[in-house]
Amino acid sequence: MSDESTMPSRRGSLLSINRWLVPLLARPRVAHALKYIVYVSLLVNFAWYVHDDYFAFRSSLPAGAPVLDILAQFSTSIDTAAWLGLVFLFELETYTLSDEAWTKLLAILTRAVRVACYVMIGYAAYGYTAEALDKFTYTEVAGVSDICDLANEHTSLLVGVIEYVEITPENCESLSDDSNFYRFDGEISVVAESALKHVQFMGIIDIVNAYVWLIVVFLIEVEVWLQTADRFSSPLLSAVRTANALFYLVLIGDGVIWFICSYYLYAWDAFLWIFGFWAIELNLAEWEIEREHELRLE
Repeated sequence: MSDESTMPSRRGSLLSINRWLVPLLARPRVAHALKYIVYVSLLVNFAWYVHDDYFAFRSSLPAGAPVLDILAQFSTSIDTAAWLGLVFLFELETYTLSDEAWTKLLAILTRAVRVACYVMIGYAAYGYTAEALDKFTYTEVAGVSDICDLANEHTSLLVGVIEYVEITPENCESLSDDSNFYRFDGEISVVAESALKHVQFMGIIDIVNAYVWLIVVFLIEVEVWLQTADRFSSPLLSAVRTANALFYLVLIGDGVIWFICSYYLYAWDAFLWIFGFWAIELNLAEWEIEREHELRLE
């Protein structure tokens, strides 16, 4: 596999992700070990997000909240489950299953599951959008100028994107020095004035991240389709790879913002998913090398 004679042409511009992944194929065992380490890490992150979403749901929504509000609160978990499904399906199509095992029935079933994943991802993107925009609709908590005024009301303070702390007589003095507090429409928790703009800004980052990922996975779908058709020299394939690399830069920028803002789990998750889809890109690069070699022998 590392024989230079089997290597395809230089895969377009320097911005092509495939161009930079090809050298890993010289160490296939290492490359694939790293790939599966990433996949296992994604599963662990999924479990962590379910835990976080559940705690946020218990802290922010009242009993009897509408089902749509509850689903929106779990948008991260729904989103992650769907993305895991897509990674699994791409892994089957681009690496695990041989051409002989790729039957018509299996192709139909795979497409059906993939459509279901995209529906979930689309709904999760809606959830991110709705949740972020909800943060711009709020009312001031009347008659409260000190956080300790809420200490006996079984209320939580939003201190981060989804981090809530219950306000008690024992901890209230250490929670906030603000004198103005707000309540987002439909929620029972409160947010201090100093944290409001931050929460709103991070919501916008969530929206950008969600829709850029949709673009990235659409471009990967196009890339798979072009490779299936043996259109390795297509200008469209080169353009798709270059565009995808640019959108990956946006995703990396989101991860850097989360890191700077001390959302280390979000930053870790962002880069982990980038590596997860680069693993699919690695499969595509290996597939292209093998297919071009076969075409030269025909």
